Formats: sequence, C-alpha cells, structure tokens
Amino acid sequence: MTSSSSFARSATLCVLMTLPLFATKDIHFFALEVQPEDTQIVVRANPEPLLAYKLIKNDDYSLDKNLYDNILDTPFRQTAFLMRTLERNRGSIYDGKADNLPVISYRFELAVRDMTGEILTEREYKVVIGLDKTPGTGVILCEGLTEPITFPINMLTKPQVYREFLHDAVFPFDKVQFPMPAGEEFLVDLYYKWPRVEVEKKDFNVFDLFPSLILWDKDLITKIKINLGSTYVKKTSASLEQTQDYQLKTFRQALDIYGKALSDIEGGKGGVYADLEEYVQLVPDDKKALKRLMDQYLAEGLDDEAFSLISRFQPLFATIREGLKNQRSLAGKAENRRNQLLGRRARFEQSEKVTLKITSPVDNDLVTGTTNLEFTMAGNESPILLVECFLEEERIARITAPPFKVPFTVDGNFGKLTLRVVAYFEDETYQEDEITVDTLKVDEEERVQLVALHASVFNLRGEAGRELAKEDFVLKENKKEVEIAHFRKDTAPLRIAIILDTSISMFGEKLYRAMYSVKTFVSKLGPEDRVAIYTFDSKVLKLSDFTNDFDDLTPKIMTISPLGATRLYDAMLIANDALVGQNGTKIMIVVSDGDDSDSATTDIHVAGALRNSPVMVYPIILPGGIFPEPLEAANFLESMARLTGSIYTKVTRVKNLDEKFDRIYADFKSFYYIDYYSSEFNPARRDLRLRLKKGGTRVRFRTLN
Repeated sequence: MTSSSSFARSATLCVLMTLPLFATKDIHFFALEVQPEDTQIVVRANPEPLLAYKLIKNDDYSLDKNLYDNILDTPFRQTAFLMRTLERNRGSIYDGKADNLPVISYRFELAVRDMTGEILTEREYKVVIGLDKTPGTGVILCEGLTEPITFPINMLTKPQVYREFLHDAVFPFDKVQFPMPAGEEFLVDLYYKWPRVEVEKKDFNVFDLFPSLILWDKDLITKIKINLGSTYVKKTSASLEQTQDYQLKTFRQALDIYGKALSDIEGGKGGVYADLEEYVQLVPDDKKALKRLMDQYLAEGLDDEAFSLISRFQPLFATIREGLKNQRSLAGKAENRRNQLLGRRARFEQSEKVTLKITSPVDNDLVTGTTNLEFTMAGNESPILLVECFLEEERIARITAPPFKVPFTVDGNFGKLTLRVVAYFEDETYQEDEITVDTLKVDEEERVQLVALHASVFNLRGEAGRELAKEDFVLKENKKEVEIAHFRKDTAPLRIAIILDTSISMFGEKLYRAMYSVKTFVSKLGPEDRVAIYTFDSKVLKLSDFTNDFDDLTPKIMTISPLGATRLYDAMLIANDALVGQNGTKIMIVVSDGDDSDSATTDIHVAGALRNSPVMVYPIILPGGIFPEPLEAANFLESMARLTGSIYTKVTRVKNLDEKFDRIYADFKSFYYIDYYSSEFNPARRDLRLRLKKGGTRVRFRTLN
C-alpha cells in the first residue's frame, strides 16, 4: 500500500469514527463454559459485556478509544455496521441469483491447552458473514452447520439482536466436544484472526465498503490473534471447577465501582471516597480517579488522607493539576495535626496489628563508629504519625516515612547499649522494638562506619552453590582487603510483587509461558512468603494483594488476556509503593516484551524511587517477536537490576522461561548480609569488590548505606 493510499485510508477512518457506527452499547468478551460429558468435555460460549461503549467517550474515564476500537468484539461491531451499509445498497452490489453474497470472513481457534499453553486438542473454523438473497436478511455460514444462520440486518442496532448476531458469528454451534484432558488442570480459550474481505473490492463502491477498510488492513494487526475468552479448569472428584476471564472481570468490577462513585459525586452524596479508594486499589494508575479521590478527601476535610495519597503517588500527581500544590499546602496542616496527636501519645495503646522489627544491627552485634539502624514495619493500616529512634534514651532520629534507615554513632561509648524504635500512628496506637548491641571504644582518628552489603552468590551455571561462610569471601575497598565484621544468611520472608506485561504484543506463546512460569514459581514459595500480582497494558491492574494462598492465585494468573499498550514505568512505581510498606525481603519481578508506550511517568521517576528503596528488581525481558525488540526497556531494566543488586534476564526462547524463574528462585535462597568497618564516610569514594576465594567468582551485591 502506498503512502498516499495509507493517508487516504486514515483520513477516511477519521471521518468514520465520528459517525454512530456501532450496533450495540457494550464491548464484549466470551465466557467459555466447560462441562464434563462421559469421557469428553463440552464447551459452550456466550458473550458477556466488559464495558459500555459510552464510557470510552466519557472524559470522566481514562479509557483509550483507539485501543478499544481494535480489541475483543469491535471488528464484529464494525461488521454489523458494514452489513447495514451494504443492505442499503443491495441492488447495486448483489443480483440475488446466488443464495448469498459472502462479504467478511473470520478464522477462529477454540483450543484445549495444557498449563504451558501447548495445544491438546483444538477446533479451527471459518465463519463467513454476508447478504442473504432475502432482502433485509444477512447470513452466517460455517462448515459443519446443517443450514446457514440468518439475521435481520436492520435490527442489529438493537442490543439483544446484536448479541445474538455476535454469538452466532463467533460461536455458531450449540456446543463443541473435546476429549477429556488427562491432566488435573487445563485451559480452554478462544482466539480469532483479523477478518478478511471476501468480495472483490473492485466490484464495490468504496463508500459502500469504507467502514471495513480497517478489516482488510495489511499491516501488523493482521498477524495478531485476538483473545475473546479464557477459562482455567481444575478437576475435582465431583466436577470441573472453572474460573473464567479473571482479569477482564476484575476490570469490569473496577469500572462498576468507579461508575457508582461518579454517580454519587454527581448526586452530591457524602462518603464517596470509599468507592474511589476501592477503585484505586484495583486500578492504581488512573490519574483522573486519583485526582477525584484527592478532591473528595479535601471536600470532606480528610487532609491527612489527601496528603498521604499525594505523597505515595507523587510522580503521578506531578502530572495532575493542583497535585503538588495541594501537597505543599497539606504538609503544613498535617504537621499541625501530627503535633496535636503526638501531644497525647502518652495515652496511646500498643497496637496488636503492627509488626515492627529492627533488622540491622541484630541483637548483640558488635558495633563501633557510625552504623545504620534499619527496621521494617508491616500491618499498619493507620498512617504513621512519627517514628522515634533512641540510642540508650537519647533520641537519634525522628522520621515519618520509609526508607527506615537511620545512621548513629557510638564513638566515646563502650559496653552494652540499647537501641529502641517507637512508631506512633494516627489511630492513637504505637508499636516498638528494642535490641542490645556491644560497642568498643575507639579513638577519634580511628572513627569508622559500618557499611552493610546485601550479596548473592551463584556458580558459573547460574545455580545456587553450597552454604557459604564468612571465610569463603574476600572483600576489598579501594583495592585493599578489609575484614568482614558480620556475616549471616538472609532468612527473612519474601515479599514479591510480580508485574506482568499484558500488552497486545504478548499474545500467543509468550503469554502462555509467562503465566505458566509465574504459576510454577509461586508454587515453590514458603508459607511465610507473600506474593502480589499486577498486570500492565493501557492500565495497571491489581489481580491480587500480598497473599500466601498460592493455589488461589493460579486461576487468576492463568486467565489473562493480552490487550492494550505498555505502562511499564507506572507499573514499576505502583509495585515499589506496595512493597515498601511490607515486612521482609522486598522483590519486584518484571516480565515484559516491549518498550514503555503509555505511562504518565518516566524512567527518571522510576530510577529515583528505586535508588532510595530497599526493593530489588528482577527484570525478565522477552523477545519482541513480530514487534520491534524492546531495546529501550531492556537497557533501562538492566540498569535497574544493577542498581538494586539483582539479576537481569534476557530470554531468547520463551520455552525456557520457567528455567529463568528457577534461577531467580535460587537467587532468593542465596542472599547474605555482609558488613565491614570503613574509614571512608563518602560512599562515592568507596570502590568495592567482593569475590569468593575459591575460583575467584565475582559476587553480586548492593550496598545498603
């Protein structure tokens, strides 16, 4: 196609999109119902609404119209409009001598798959939609049908008629039978390829066919398979348990919640912020919803909540009108309220929900010079008023937010000293932890700082080696070997946020292998570990909060649909925010095949957040396939892996993806904490090298101060 014809097509489509094209009020996916029948399974399919098309045109919603014009059942909506156009010009294009005039065809793949996405059995079929010889009637043809299916063309504007047309055009059968899979778990899904025009275009007036120009497009879209529905099935002794389209249904639920909030705002109701909070929990990067939540907090006098919201999502609020201006104003009010509450802290009760633990130094550690006091906090649903840190009973720091790391100096002291941390919360509760450390008296000229490292060790095959001891390591600072002061294996529970790319480029084997690898990886974790699952495309969607119910995660992970653009940066910021408030070793696993294309934030925002964060980022970059290789994302994610002391993985064959996850899992089991005393107080002037004595293998590490 020449550039001039491409321009003409684009111009025509722009005109097209301003017209009332579509025959129904909803965009649909297909729910695939699977039932046992003797030694077989029976699959039925029915369209379910995902969202009302009017919402895409509503500026109150953050929905990309261009995206939804190219996914799910939208080509069928365009086909319905095309049929109405052709019916009006029936006399000039169809002589009625043949029983029907085929116009548009679709190819479908209904497949039963194992958990890796490999096809066990499938049915491929072609559906042709055209004009029946009876005026006002359309026809649906498919091999295997005893007789064609007809539909009333001029009634396609009625939602119920369109829904019946959609069902018959996608699934023109009562049911489809397959052999019962041997495995305990399997998947059933339905895809179609971009439609083709069956008529000779030279025989038609372009103005009759222009709504379908996009349907015979020869660009990249023709190489993509579009998912219409996915079902995860697990065999039980009594039946088949199944979960259908969890990701899509979660998004539909979120839109319902948001719609209720907007309606209540318009009706002047109070307390709307609760629904907005629930929506933002599910779709945390929706800028318009974040602004409305901020406005509702302010309208109801919840200044502290507004201040906390803006502070947590500052990079997003930097792009929201009045966002940072409100933050500056609220900071002063928050300080006044904080002071009032803190004036009553002697009457606060100890919290039964919050876990506060000093993680470094550990109890009875030997410290000298300047050292970092580090602690974790979890379970605090109420915002932090203040955290106070004490050496003996002398206060050494007052902080209000992560990172929870405070330097302290013990020069001039020796013997046993007490370190204590007390956190106060807005619900007028507190929590504390206390340890004892040993100190040595040092002369001023011998002042040193305890420098902590978080290290991980692998052999050359990328496998975790034997259990290591302090004596196995050589640590050098500025080319001089230094003595390791403290050494211990990291046995802290894992807190893992997995963010999975679900943009349209992930269709096919990449997504199946990614889902399977995440499922098998999660199943290896211990009961003390917790995992949260996020997907990102043209939105960031939380599928699960931190949980150790790993069996419950499987159907959520295995029924994901690829659609939309790529909000990589927004997703990483959201995951980092969620992890920072968790207790334990904080891990972010990023699985993506493309460069960021739709985030409100930038790589600079992400790098800034991670530089001051305890989170370790494990990127897994998948091949682009028919799309361009993700060079920009690959370079950025590799730098984030280095920054946070983790593994960067680039996959060339997605069949090996579960092996890459195994390597990451092994890395989690090879974490060590190492620290040493340094007389160099400026971190920029420390050139550190850590290796194993045997074999001289370099060790990955991250300095924690």
